[in-house]
Amino acid sequence: MSAFLVLGAALGVPAACDVGSTASGKQAEYDAQTTGLRTDLAPMVRRFHRFGELESVQWVTHTPGAHPRSLPNQDQPYVVYAMLHLKPGQVKRLLDGRRSDPVAAAPTFAADDLPADGLKASYRLPGRLPASLAPYMPTNAAWVAAPELNKVLVKARGEVVVWFDPASDTAMVFSVNPDDPDEVEKKADTEGPSPFVAPSP
Repeated sequence: MSAFLVLGAALGVPAACDVGSTASGKQAEYDAQTTGLRTDLAPMVRRFHRFGELESVQWVTHTPGAHPRSLPNQDQPYVVYAMLHLKPGQVKRLLDGRRSDPVAAAPTFAADDLPADGLKASYRLPGRLPASLAPYMPTNAAWVAAPELNKVLVKARGEVVVWFDPASDTAMVFSVNPDDPDEVEKKADTEGPSPFVAPSP
């Protein structure tokens, strides 16, 4: 499940690389796609700042035909798998007063970072997680889900699933085409374009 422009320059993300059509080029591309782990904070802060202050992140994306070190165009569907390590107490703050239920099954990991059954399967979130996230899984995590928070915390053009581990203040986010939830948008109405900002929780 590899490669996680709201396009390159704005995020400081390198553009996708062209890989030759030779057998060795295709092998190099596959090898790159199986090591798509990223730890840079800025793209995750932009998308997931409603969770609170992020101390560190590990994330992987997948989209067909994209280089794993690039974020695809927002018009192209892609899946983000992100492990967010928050400041102490932040998960408790998010969950206070909201119903939360234990996640029925422990996370499972793929053999690499590529979807085992193609893109369609990767959109049945969370599915099997990218292998490169496994070392960052909290020990003895007791994951809970609070579905009402999914759309409050994450603005995405597709499915959103969020799991929380209160003991380690970790959140795992699985989402399709996530974007900044507080980005100013232009809405056309009878009075003309009017900007608005979505409220934070």
